[in-house]
Amino acid sequence: MSKKIVLRNVRLSYEHIFTPSSFDDSQDAKYSATLIVPEDHADLPALRKALFEAGQEKFPAAFNGKAWPTGYTCALKDADKDTNDAGEVLAEKNPEYAGCYVVKADSTRRPVVIGRKKEALTEADGVIYSGCYVNISMAAAGYEFGKIKKGVKCYLNGVQFVADGERFGSDAMSDFDELDGGEDDIDFM
Repeated sequence: MSKKIVLRNVRLSYEHIFTPSSFDDSQDAKYSATLIVPEDHADLPALRKALFEAGQEKFPAAFNGKAWPTGYTCALKDADKDTNDAGEVLAEKNPEYAGCYVVKADSTRRPVVIGRKKEALTEADGVIYSGCYVNISMAAAGYEFGKIKKGVKCYLNGVQFVADGERFGSDAMSDFDELDGGEDDIDFM
């Protein structure tokens, strides 16, 4: 059983909601999104509660207190303290995460993607991008990968565009701002 979560007006990062992707060929490609959740976000207590309840449901012996048990992963990360797989503090690698939590959600099924008026959106519409603000529907559930890795993750169900935000990543057009376009700028030797 999973616990449904809806986060309102959070910032989208590392967006792969139209085309599934994987880190390498040994993994199954998944639709995914990382959400930036401010520390004072109104939905954060409900998110924490849903994650913990999903852990209690899957691992009742381990989730028998109030603290997250050691050795169990959690989809919610404190960006100012927690690290990525390379050992880098999340907010140091991604400055836009400072003062926030991040939560990753993924799914093998394509999520529902809609606009403000609940109209269906496609990648070609260009409305959804890393940096925009969205409402997101997820389900928290406990998982166990062999005997090695276990914890609680979020499964991506749906994304609704809320507002534009500054795009993450580079703007390829601005890469050429320094060049005036004259042939005299070309020096091959």
